[in-house]
Amino acid sequence: MRKLTGWLVITFLVIVTSFPSSGALAQHLPSAPYQSSANDLIAEVNALRAANSLPAYVVSPILMGTAQAQANYMAAIGSVTHSGPGGIQLTQRLLNAGYPLAGDLSLGGFRAENITGGNKSAAQAVQGWTGDAPHLNTMLSPILTEIGAGVAKVGNTYYMVIDCALPTTSAQSQDYTFGPGDPVGGTSAPSDFIVPIIASTPDENGLVYHEVQYGQTLWAIAIEYGVKIDEIRALNNLGPETDIYQGDKLLVRKDAPPSPAVTATASVISSNSPISVLTSTPFPTVTVMIIETATLMSESSDTSRDNPGSGIVIGIVLVTLLIAGMLTWMSSRKHV
Repeated sequence: MRKLTGWLVITFLVIVTSFPSSGALAQHLPSAPYQSSANDLIAEVNALRAANSLPAYVVSPILMGTAQAQANYMAAIGSVTHSGPGGIQLTQRLLNAGYPLAGDLSLGGFRAENITGGNKSAAQAVQGWTGDAPHLNTMLSPILTEIGAGVAKVGNTYYMVIDCALPTTSAQSQDYTFGPGDPVGGTSAPSDFIVPIIASTPDENGLVYHEVQYGQTLWAIAIEYGVKIDEIRALNNLGPETDIYQGDKLLVRKDAPPSPAVTATASVISSNSPISVLTSTPFPTVTVMIIETATLMSESSDTSRDNPGSGIVIGIVLVTLLIAGMLTWMSSRKHV
């Protein structure tokens, strides 16, 4: 019996020490993604202004819309840029959205924009912008008074934008016609920002087609379906300068799993490469498309590996089998 007890003690110690500790289990769990929103960006910028004895920026619904539209566009093309659809620049984007921009519009007016992309939080984005004078001046300008922010997410990459500007004292837009020598470019219209898109469901072959409606743009379609503009162009053999027109039927995805008949919505879509708009501020002048994803983690996790319960059950089974084997052996020794 002493030998049996010794064997049981040794076996128990071996099994217990083989279980990973809670600290080791924690190392296997994927780190939580950042959850920065447009409001977080504004809070960080205003905290920086307060630390430098400057009044807080006032949130402008129009600037919130232009910033979010630019963040969406960057996410759609997978690149960080100040140029919008068609090469349109900030001044024209603000005026097209109805912002009453102050200053000499032939020089661009009183406005500034900061952009960034990467796996970072709002605090890290603002900290990064403090590293050079132009970006820091956008956040600490003593002239600009209003701000808008936008955040879009693809996988673990965040695209962040802040638009800051000074409105006219009358809050009315200036009458101005841009000439070829003015520091703006590209073409756009308010419809680029407000035309809703109804997402289609996959057919029986997993193909997703979208019929272009009046006023819809290629970049807005890409955002709604969670794909890149270049992917749509490649699927439909469209050149970089090819326009789309009302009634065109575009193949936007070919890897979507077939699904039963479901009412399509303009606000929710599942995608392998989703673009998520992270915001909690309503934009009365802009329709913001929030695209949900089935998971916020891009890394897959092995639940059996990270579940300590499965290891404990295995250990109990092993101990039970060992005890049964030892008792059988002892019983056979008595009959010898």
